[in-house]
Amino acid sequence: MSELDRFPELTEYLRGRGHSDAEIELILAELHRKDEGVMIDSVMDSIDLGDFDIEEIIKAALGEK
Repeated sequence: MSELDRFPELTEYLRGRGHSDAEIELILAELHRKDEGVMIDSVMDSIDLGDFDIEEIIKAALGEK
């Protein structure tokens, strides 16, 4: 499944604006880069608020869980 297939509504919107499939792929890649930053910011905020246990993440990442 291509990125274009994963986001059909956004793909059609961008096509409607005259973007090519190659341009849409670039736009979706940029969206993913932004999403990673937002997700990390959200996790860090949750850790700061005590809503998310960083120790669990560390244990899982190191195979200790």
